[in-house]
Amino acid sequence: MVGSDRDVATLAGRLRGGTSLVVAGPRGSGRSFLLRAIAGELGRSSTTVIAVKPSAALSRVEFGALAATGSEALGALRAEPHRARVDAVVVVDDVDLLDPVSLRLLATAVAARRVTAVFGLRTSRPRAVERPAESDHVRAAVLDLWAEGLARRCDLLELSGDEALQLIDLSPDAAILDSATRAGLVWRADGSRSLLQHLLVEAIAAARAGRDPLTALRTVARDSRLAVAVARHASDFPRPDLECLAGVRRLPRLELAAATRLFNAESAHALLATGLLHADASAERRLTANDLIAHEAQRRIGVAHLEALVDGAGARMLAEEDEWWSRPIAVAVSQRWHRLGPQLSGETAHPPALRARVALAAAQEANDHGDAAHAAAHAARGLQAVDDPALRVEVALAHEGPPSAATDTFDRHDVDARRRAARVALQCSDSDVAVAVVAAADARVEELLDHAAQAGMRLDWASAADAAGRAVSESDASCTVRLRAAVAAGTAEAFRGAWRDARHHYRSALHLLDARPSPRDIRTRDRLAAVMTMLSGHLVAGADGSELHERLQRELLSTAREEDPAELTIAGAAAAIAFASAGRPDESRRELTSALSRERSAVADPAAAMIEMAVAEELALAGRLDEARAVLLQVDDLDAPLLRRSRLYVETTVLVAEGRLKDARASARATADLSRSGTAAALRIRDLFRLATLGEAQADEIDELVQLAATTDLPVASEAVRRATARSGRQEHLPVDELRLHALWSVSTPRPDDPEVTPSTGATTAPAGEQLTAREHEIALLAYDGLTNREIATRLFLSIRTVESHVYQARLKVGAASRRELAMIVAGGGDRIGAGGGNGPR
Repeated sequence: MVGSDRDVATLAGRLRGGTSLVVAGPRGSGRSFLLRAIAGELGRSSTTVIAVKPSAALSRVEFGALAATGSEALGALRAEPHRARVDAVVVVDDVDLLDPVSLRLLATAVAARRVTAVFGLRTSRPRAVERPAESDHVRAAVLDLWAEGLARRCDLLELSGDEALQLIDLSPDAAILDSATRAGLVWRADGSRSLLQHLLVEAIAAARAGRDPLTALRTVARDSRLAVAVARHASDFPRPDLECLAGVRRLPRLELAAATRLFNAESAHALLATGLLHADASAERRLTANDLIAHEAQRRIGVAHLEALVDGAGARMLAEEDEWWSRPIAVAVSQRWHRLGPQLSGETAHPPALRARVALAAAQEANDHGDAAHAAAHAARGLQAVDDPALRVEVALAHEGPPSAATDTFDRHDVDARRRAARVALQCSDSDVAVAVVAAADARVEELLDHAAQAGMRLDWASAADAAGRAVSESDASCTVRLRAAVAAGTAEAFRGAWRDARHHYRSALHLLDARPSPRDIRTRDRLAAVMTMLSGHLVAGADGSELHERLQRELLSTAREEDPAELTIAGAAAAIAFASAGRPDESRRELTSALSRERSAVADPAAAMIEMAVAEELALAGRLDEARAVLLQVDDLDAPLLRRSRLYVETTVLVAEGRLKDARASARATADLSRSGTAAALRIRDLFRLATLGEAQADEIDELVQLAATTDLPVASEAVRRATARSGRQEHLPVDELRLHALWSVSTPRPDDPEVTPSTGATTAPAGEQLTAREHEIALLAYDGLTNREIATRLFLSIRTVESHVYQARLKVGAASRRELAMIVAGGGDRIGAGGGNGPR
């Protein structure tokens, strides 16, 4: 019973005290479920409950529903309505279906305090067409009981975003659903608990079958329970709302200004306010419709009527082209012309310049999505009308094929850059001087960023930072390219060890992301890629990226609504980094697996390989060795020194977890050998720390570690020196979590509220001061006494895996970075023990 408006114990207590209730809520609010829960609570306290179940068939029969209960108490009430008393709580759901005579009898008895009853009353959603008539005798009698103070009213609110996520978490199978899917389910549920329940069943079934749940929900079987629930949910939507939803679905990314011209303006703004329409952060406020509800809206208004709306929108735009223009409508017009031909479509009736403009919009849209065949077809038709240089650019792009066909990737930014370069090469017009300047600056930045990436792969992060820094200085570049340059420069500085400079570049990137309206050429994909890279930089530096993760959650809400597979992939990869940094391997692996199953090419190597190895590292630290090795086997292309070093780093963790310390020391030495000749201070600090932890570091390497801590400002540096210098030598049984260096982040789950109105604050993974169990406390004290995990397992008759799990969970609860730190905190009395757990031995 999630929600502050449905406290079952309190409501049942009021009924036991003789207070009647009116539980009111719209369809899908969980009203019937709440009434059943109240009845169950009353039954557990030995209170007699009489459940009255009205129906349409019984509503025409006097006392039909009351007689169907078979209750002797209600029979006595019918026989002596002015004297009999019912020593039970009468529960009546769907009171609208109760016959008037029965309701009059119950209302009279409630007013006379001879019956305690709870009535379930259906109310209407905002803007509903068929509102229950307040003049109806049955409803009027129930409402009079409340208005006159004879019953207490409890109004059930629509499902909020936080409550929806809590309900999803209550499902025993919800762990297989990634963050993007959860956000998508919450949006589609539209505040309905009933709809969310059916969506959750469908999504889990799709995930278990190996299908993307969000893709599976686009095609709902007409005879499924979900389809019936959606039909009921949209049954009282006003027709203008249905037309607006279906129209936006048919014209994706339609601008808000165009939508208010073509559809009922009040409906468009109301749907935005209620969340059934989503507007992006651009100046045009491009719209996306709740696909599940919009599909039902299309079914209700009919395909023929919808196409008539779209054709009418196209005709109006063409007639008023000097006043306004909409690319989605132009694309629909061009597709119609392409499908019907010049004679049937009436294309030739329009001026050549207008026909070329329509064709250009469609060709650009097709090229932007990698559809070269349709791009060439639309552009060719436009060139028949006017020899426009812009159309020749689209033809050239279409004939070149996808921008990165060799790697099977598609990059919208690459298309934009090549489009600008082609316009300059073709000398489209004298007014393109500014375009030429931007194109030249973008080309220089791209070359510098490519050089920085190659240097980073060689572990030469000083050269990478220098190249990225020069890229940042190109002020004439486009916003997207400047964003990428700032993020690349910050990450290079983090690897090099200059965290202050890294944060400066990251702040510049955040200023671009926070600009309102969003810069025209910065799309959701660019924003997500920037956040993903900055999360990686924070992980490398050992800095807390919790605030960035909250930003990712806000971006994820828009991404789940816009449903671009590439954007969902990048968002999932970024979430995998955040969960790995928080020490949550299950969620981290789930996010990465789900993301890469959508459009793996959206996160190209080496970024994908680095994230996979971060996930494998967390699995190894949690003792999940088989899973860690399985993830490592998926990583290929390890020719670059950076990737080889990262692979060895994770293998060292696995070997320590397996207790093979001799092999782990050899692996750690090989890792340090790779980082010795580079300028990646952040990685070198980690490698030297591991040598010291494994008792393999030489005196000069300890000195090097101290020197790096003195010359860098990385958050991880001082912690590495403190813990490395505190070690006394080699250990025969080293706990694997001693290898963790950075402090665990506290990350929260996505909140599907409007980020502009309700920023995400979420609950942390392990609330500060969370109580340890008695077993966790006991194991921590034994660790403080110097016992290894194996020795603790022997003493307590537990498996080593169980001991490792207890240590891992206890560290999360108290915020300890290592097993040693956990032991010190517990021994010093800095922990709390759960109720009933005892104090344990000391």
